[in-house]
Amino acid sequence: MKSINYLYAILVILSLVNCSKDAVNPTAAVEKNTLNDVVRDNFGLTYLATALYKSGLNNILMQDGSYTLLAPSDDAYKAAGYQNPAAVYAEPAGKLAEQGNYHILKAPVVFTGKALKMNQEEETLLGTKVYWSRVKRGKDTLTTINGGRLLQADTKASNGVMQVLDRLLVPNVHGNLKQALAANVDLSLFYQALKVSGLLESLAGTANYTVFALNNTAIKQMGYPDLEAIEKADPVELKKLLSYHIAKERKFAQDYFLLTPDGTTSYTETMLNEKTVTINLLGQYNVPNSFTGITIKGIGNSWALTPLRMDVLAGNGVIHVMGHTLQQ
Repeated sequence: MKSINYLYAILVILSLVNCSKDAVNPTAAVEKNTLNDVVRDNFGLTYLATALYKSGLNNILMQDGSYTLLAPSDDAYKAAGYQNPAAVYAEPAGKLAEQGNYHILKAPVVFTGKALKMNQEEETLLGTKVYWSRVKRGKDTLTTINGGRLLQADTKASNGVMQVLDRLLVPNVHGNLKQALAANVDLSLFYQALKVSGLLESLAGTANYTVFALNNTAIKQMGYPDLEAIEKADPVELKKLLSYHIAKERKFAQDYFLLTPDGTTSYTETMLNEKTVTINLLGQYNVPNSFTGITIKGIGNSWALTPLRMDVLAGNGVIHVMGHTLQQ
């Protein structure tokens, strides 16, 4: 009975999505093909169509203008934990609006023929940035946005262009890495350790960093059970430890893949203390240029470590959350 109710809810939502544009403007379908039309007519974007309708952003994408819509595929929504369009519709409209505004760029961005560059910024309707990279790897030209792969490029509409992604982007709402770390309660011990070590304020500046942030469990395993223990710790020892978990420049997980030659399976990253870690690149066997994630191995680690969460974006860098320490 529950599955029948879900199916009914999905059918109702999709019927509303399909009817909404013509209800607002009955002649629009004849006059122009807007970004909202393109989404609505694409069977692989039903989750996005639902999110746009619930948030009201479909109305913006019906209007004249010149936008870029970063369109997560249905599989991208499923990977983010949404089982069906009804689950998307159940989200608060405000959350979907924030999410949606982060997927709409203020200007048209066409990737065909675009220069090969890393982490070029574009401003969103939310007011914060997304970052695209474009590289040649083997015979393929690969494009990513915030570390997610571009699946279908440059679908034209009367009011802009659509880019289909394999990832639902998490809105960048933190101005810097210090703020992003402070907002995550499971990184509270790591945050305090950075503060005591003297490294924290550098993460609030203009320079970009990649932080392999240790969660509270990992910090406790190192012998620091609580904030008081960290306060009493030797700042020099903490700095020695933590500087092996921070690298210069912004690197999403897939950036390590993009920065390596075709056929390469690892990348050597230099950390703040000038020591290196090995980033192992994971992909599907016999699928050219596939990327599924990374593992990281410190000089002293017996095995490679898998991040618990990747690509947490802030204004001046990226955080990858770790459950174990990189040993040096």
